[in-house]
Amino acid sequence: MSLFQRIRQAIVVGGMESFGTALGGIAGLLIVNFLPKEQYAAYTFLLACMALMSGIGELGLSHCVLPVVGRRAGEPRWVVGVCHEIFRWRWILLAFGMVIVVPYWLNASVKHGWLSPEYLAASAAAVVVALLTLRASYSYAILMLLRHISALNRASLAMHCSRFALVALVLLAPLDAWASMGLLLATAASQAVDIWLQQRAVKANGIAAWRLDAQERKVVHRETLRIALPLVPSAVFFQIQGVITVLIVSVFGTTDMMAEVGALGRLAMILVVLDRVTNMLLFPAIARSPGGPSFLRKLLLVNAAYLGAMLLIFLSSLALPHYWMLLLGPQYKAQEPYLWMAIGAYVLTSASGFAFRTLAGRGATTRQWITIPLVIAVQVAFVAGVGVGSLPQVLAFNLATSFTHFAFQYGLVLLRIPEWRTAR
Repeated sequence: MSLFQRIRQAIVVGGMESFGTALGGIAGLLIVNFLPKEQYAAYTFLLACMALMSGIGELGLSHCVLPVVGRRAGEPRWVVGVCHEIFRWRWILLAFGMVIVVPYWLNASVKHGWLSPEYLAASAAAVVVALLTLRASYSYAILMLLRHISALNRASLAMHCSRFALVALVLLAPLDAWASMGLLLATAASQAVDIWLQQRAVKANGIAAWRLDAQERKVVHRETLRIALPLVPSAVFFQIQGVITVLIVSVFGTTDMMAEVGALGRLAMILVVLDRVTNMLLFPAIARSPGGPSFLRKLLLVNAAYLGAMLLIFLSSLALPHYWMLLLGPQYKAQEPYLWMAIGAYVLTSASGFAFRTLAGRGATTRQWITIPLVIAVQVAFVAGVGVGSLPQVLAFNLATSFTHFAFQYGLVLLRIPEWRTAR
């Protein structure tokens, strides 16, 4: 593919992703503005449980698909077979994740006095969303690797449009305490639309349900284990860290604090656009490319561009906090002084994820375990020295954690530069 074609593809995908993410962001902001704080706190908690459950069901396996497929991304049978083997493990781990998360969900729900028929129905809807999300991820991986980007764009756009319409309908309906359940069912319905359109694209492009033979499965299992096993401790740790702020608030904080943390998190939706575009276009190319000086120059250039975009987003939270906070409505106006900490943490987390996916795309997943004692040491020192009893303290805790992840992941990237410069 020529440079012009790549730029054109990036613009098209970026435009579609921007529009879809804008719809998703507007829907999220409508939820923040319309739901009472207590309901939004419970909704935020269920989203965190859903993310934790799905994360435990991943354990680094999502980072295995690209390097295992490698340069054979043009072979549909190989791509489908590899995805089938890896996602078969993910379904098993998702069930394990449910078993792990339920006791925590029950304890926090009882503590905050949320248990009610409406809340239990919303919790069941969250489980449905997690199941559908994994199913959508399977067909997404196949279509992405086989480079059917336009089909993914159409499916994503339809998903975002349907979710936006359904969320608006739920918020306008007099559902009262059942609103959280309605919102999660709206997400489930939009995921079903996404799956249906992706499956239609799979059939239209003649992609069959190919399976690998016994010898090929052994190769896939061996490579997957080689890449995934070093990631297991850090994958579990990262998934917990991804929702650590909500976990801390659910134990030490109040219902209002949980709603405030969730609301500030909605302002980071702009980062999803960049992540989705790079996941679809950049990292598959990184996995396929041979090493060498030319590859390294391009890799450093895209990392510099990404970090520059992250810096601009953070600076806007310092210079224009009032405009950011207008999006959340009057319920959260008092949290404006802390906006920069929330945005800073999300920027650093997104950048560290970018660095990690750069490493994983090349199969460079060793030494990830080192981050566990490092981050725990930072967190323990913060809790002992500062505490986590207020919203500013919780946000500062999250900022310190995110910076540690960022510094560590980019440290690993720098260590790999000599190897990538000479590789072929």
